[in-house]
Amino acid sequence: MNVIFLGGPGSGKSTLGKRLAEELGWEWISGGAILRESKEPWVQEKLATAQLFDDHMVSNLIFSRLETAENAIIDGYPRTASQVDILLSQGIKIDYIIEVDVPKAEVEKRIALRGREQDSPEIFEERWKIYQDNRDKIIAPLLGSGVGFLVLDGMGTPEEVYERALLMMKNEVIRSKS
Repeated sequence: MNVIFLGGPGSGKSTLGKRLAEELGWEWISGGAILRESKEPWVQEKLATAQLFDDHMVSNLIFSRLETAENAIIDGYPRTASQVDILLSQGIKIDYIIEVDVPKAEVEKRIALRGREQDSPEIFEERWKIYQDNRDKIIAPLLGSGVGFLVLDGMGTPEEVYERALLMMKNEVIRSKS
């Protein structure tokens, strides 16, 4: 079973996805985390300036991890319509999209507290715009291919949001598998 966690920058999708994967014994696959771990200067430069990476390169990183995963939470992929096309053309089954919904004003507060080098207000604005511009182009084709769609309220303490996410995974996603 494959579940995509989707949400704007700072929505908490990575924190949730990683923790849920650990709790449920699933694989956590994050293109962003894979790229942030890279020591290549050109990768770090792109990350520092909020540039998107080549769609095929990112897709191949994700697919290589999915090959060995029985159940996976895919964090922040796909991010573009082209990545959706690549995903669908490979015949990879996605069961659900869970969108972590957090208002922009709250995300701005979270990003300010997070303290990542690439989290300047200008870079946040660019990343937020990219997400908003691509959101529907990502979701619509996946829904058209039969993927389930759930919205998770991302407001509240990290523990409150996590508990809601865990219940959603157990009651909606995993239950649908049986």
